[in-house]
Amino acid sequence: MPYDYTILTLPCGVQAIRADGYGIITKEDAELMAHKLGPGGPHERWPLLVGTARMEGLKPEARSIFSAKADTNAPHQWCAVVVSNSVLRVTINFMMRVSRIQTAKMFSREPEGIAWLDERVREDAAKQPGSTP
Repeated sequence: MPYDYTILTLPCGVQAIRADGYGIITKEDAELMAHKLGPGGPHERWPLLVGTARMEGLKPEARSIFSAKADTNAPHQWCAVVVSNSVLRVTINFMMRVSRIQTAKMFSREPEGIAWLDERVREDAAKQPGSTP
């Protein structure tokens, strides 16, 4: 399982999932992530911080799963992807463009990704009457 999953608390107090990838991500790894974070999964709609510092690459089947077109009718999940490796940056940037995911953004540093997630969560909360973060 080349993702280490942990829970982190954003500055606004909302919990988020941190998925740190390592090694080569396979189809099975991508399917497990989709199951955990996708519709009906235990962490559906949780903000997500993906770290790639220890990743070596993605198998074509995993890229295909991550590149699947986003369902525009599904509830959104904010996702910050921290990528420092230039080869992975090109690959992940391409996957994000192909999938047309509007709720994900790539960062080169983790604090920037966390700050962006925090801002998105606060904006969502401001749109909900009686909600706080």
